[in-house]
Amino acid sequence: MNKTLRQFMIFLFVILITLGVLFILFPQFLLIVFMLFELMAILLSVYILFKRTDVTSIKIAWILTLYCVPIVGVFLYLFVGRSQLKSTIIQKEEQKKLLHYVQGLKTIDLEHQSLLERKNERLSGKKVLGGNHFDVLTDGQETFEAIFSELNEAKEHIHLFYFIIKEDELADKLRKTLIQKAQEGVNVRFAVDGLGSVKLSDTYLESLKAAGMEVAVFNPIRSFYHFSRANWRNHRKVIVIDGKVGFTGGLNIGNEYLGITSKFSHWRDSHLKISGPLVMQLQETFLYDWLYMKNLAGSANEFMAKTYFPTSVVGNDEGQVIYGGPYDQERVVRDVLFNLIDSAKVKISIASPYFVPDDEMLELLRRTARNGIKVDIIIPGKGDRKLSYYGNDFYLEALISAGIHVYKYDDTAFLHCKVMIVDDEIATIGSTNFDIRSFDINHEVSAILYNGEAVQKLATDFTNDLQKSKRITGNDLLKRSLWQKIKGRICGLFAPLL
Repeated sequence: MNKTLRQFMIFLFVILITLGVLFILFPQFLLIVFMLFELMAILLSVYILFKRTDVTSIKIAWILTLYCVPIVGVFLYLFVGRSQLKSTIIQKEEQKKLLHYVQGLKTIDLEHQSLLERKNERLSGKKVLGGNHFDVLTDGQETFEAIFSELNEAKEHIHLFYFIIKEDELADKLRKTLIQKAQEGVNVRFAVDGLGSVKLSDTYLESLKAAGMEVAVFNPIRSFYHFSRANWRNHRKVIVIDGKVGFTGGLNIGNEYLGITSKFSHWRDSHLKISGPLVMQLQETFLYDWLYMKNLAGSANEFMAKTYFPTSVVGNDEGQVIYGGPYDQERVVRDVLFNLIDSAKVKISIASPYFVPDDEMLELLRRTARNGIKVDIIIPGKGDRKLSYYGNDFYLEALISAGIHVYKYDDTAFLHCKVMIVDDEIATIGSTNFDIRSFDINHEVSAILYNGEAVQKLATDFTNDLQKSKRITGNDLLKRSLWQKIKGRICGLFAPLL
């Protein structure tokens, strides 16, 4: 067990034992404690109500938590709900140097741009780049075969960041491969999220360091002091090899992403392999986080070299990589999705494992469907987390009443891909779920693909997924039991916190 988890379990055990003894010896103590927490819950609710940074649904979720379970709610909010992620002066300066260097690199600009491409460039600050080749990887087997094939060909550097790495056979294969490449002289930089990969052992990380790799953890939770930032996570999945090949998408590292799990018959996911100039934007995404994690003056200097940002033309695909998180004033990833939805002329296809949109996104989708544009949404038929799964149901009535077609995927499998296709001409694929956490709390990355065979492949995959899904109708909603309706309502209110 991770050291931080052990500390937390010991702390929780001591608190429970202490409270139990006090309740036995002093029965009136229970009433005093409850009244104290009720008062704290009221004060925190007022504070949350007047905060400008949180969206309304998150505020409602926190206030309901404080009201319904004041003792648990107060502890949760004090530990994980208060502080937002802030960069130090050093981090900001190093990141600014990197961005200035990347923006100054010469790229082959597109001769003709659509209005949407120009809008997305202005909104995100990232150019739409041509000269790429995209490969859509439809499942874990195909994804990891491609990843390990490219890792084995690395000559200069490997940059890898994952939200979750589960310490199993697949993770061990990754460790051995990276150690082998490091011993061959390849510069390997390895990073994980501090909460998503909290169970990754010190032994695993130390073996990488011993092989000469640089290892970093995003917002590590090493003590109770760090719990105040536990809510602000980096959900990205990024690999960059020699600056020429990159991977991003929905798959983390673990056996379950290969479908090796007793809980699901199949794990349906999508990933993207990028070759060509667009890899530079994926490289920027990784290094932007790396400079934040390192927090050292001058740490950007070594990366301002063509070695890390080659721009060789390899194909005809056009795209851009956008990333964002709570350190940004604007919600870039969400806003680009708004642009894409608003651009639809015929249809929109969305697949997401966690569908908990904020009010603006929900109303945009409803208005789009009411305008006569076909909107299809696939969500899991079986969830990996009950609160998120039943939280999806909270939005079914609002979606279906606007004419949106909602489908539940095979109820023995799990749908985890994060994909949107607009008019079978433009697509997004990355780490971004269609939920409030991805829009407002997590650090996310998404690739926007403009036309090309990769978009058609994603559209074909979506059609195949529809064939394995069941459409939810208004009659189905009426047939739900009272308990199912209650679960959906309750989970929908609290889902924005997860």
